[in-house]
Amino acid sequence: MDKSNEVALWTDQIEIYQRLARLSADDLGIEQLARALAQFSRHAVLIQDKRLQYLAQVPIGELTNWADILDALQLSAYLPPELHDRKQAHLVQEPITQVFETCARLVMPIVTRNVARGYLSLISKNSKFTARDRVIAAQGALVAAMEMAKVKAVSVAEKKLRGDLIQAVLAQAITEADAMGWAERADFRKTGPFVLLTMQWLGRETPSLRRLETIVSSQVKRQRGRVLSSARENEIVALYAVNAERGTSEAEQWAATILQLAQTEFPRAQLAIGIGQPIARLCDARVSYRQAAQAMNLEGRLRHNQPQVFANLGVYRLLLPLAETGELRAFANQVLGKLLYQEHSKGQLLETLRVYFQNRGNVMKTARALYIHRNTLLYRLERIRELGGFDLDDAETRLRLQLALRADELTRVESE
Repeated sequence: MDKSNEVALWTDQIEIYQRLARLSADDLGIEQLARALAQFSRHAVLIQDKRLQYLAQVPIGELTNWADILDALQLSAYLPPELHDRKQAHLVQEPITQVFETCARLVMPIVTRNVARGYLSLISKNSKFTARDRVIAAQGALVAAMEMAKVKAVSVAEKKLRGDLIQAVLAQAITEADAMGWAERADFRKTGPFVLLTMQWLGRETPSLRRLETIVSSQVKRQRGRVLSSARENEIVALYAVNAERGTSEAEQWAATILQLAQTEFPRAQLAIGIGQPIARLCDARVSYRQAAQAMNLEGRLRHNQPQVFANLGVYRLLLPLAETGELRAFANQVLGKLLYQEHSKGQLLETLRVYFQNRGNVMKTARALYIHRNTLLYRLERIRELGGFDLDDAETRLRLQLALRADELTRVESE
């Protein structure tokens, strides 16, 4: 490049940056930034976040397969290798050219604090990008970083406002009127009923709480003012405004989605989620929270891999407080006796007994549930009678056995 062209490019770079910076200063947002970049470059523009979800997109007519392009570029496989590590992406100082079957793009990381927070792409039918295009991509990424930093600052402030509301109502430090005013400022629905949820990773080697907070925050945004969340020590607490007719069902579905996302992202980790009962007033949140914590504690023992709802705990609500005393384990050992110590058939016989009770003693339904022949089930039931000396037709015996099975389930992790 000769001297005159180099000077012209530098002049162009300064002008482009000034025009883009003015858009940022006027707080017109990332959508207007994308439109300006498309106008400057005559190329399609795509601005994505760190998870490759698009924040803004401006197509051009020649890219008739724009929907397919959007779908493809949301896959990490299409990201240049240099950008796979977000902590190393800041080392990329020039836009990277990628050529695909139906289009080409210039992609530049959007970097703040030496970490890629997103990606900016200029996309064209062919790969004939000019030096000016490269300047536009680089300057656009720089201003996009400023925009994303502003959005992040607002998000942090809003999250603190919402989190502080949860902390305040749990501490019972404000009146209902103040809580309602706070909810309005946090853009949270003021009409109840409300349900508290709490969740935490299980085990010693787990992902960080920050990872869980990120998953939860992504789902909070989808609920449009119906959910607030806050990190507390080793757990995430969420406040959900439910519909009175549906009770906790919506909160259960929301929690199940979070559980599924956590399992997908961290397949080796386990997440416990508890859901309390609905409350009419924000200042009663502490009641629902305690119920949610009890349900979460139960899931930590049962490992059923599903959100536990306090209203559905049944007899576990009576047994759980005894789990730490040793009495529950002693009760299970005493009642189940030899069934626990028949190593080769322990799991088989106990599971048979559980399913038998779940099906109210119906032999055919139990056999179908266990995928075994009726005669095999009858043999197992006879074996259970012989080992424990049980009369399975006696109501008192059945009650005692069902309580013992639940006691064994609650304390088995502790004893193994």
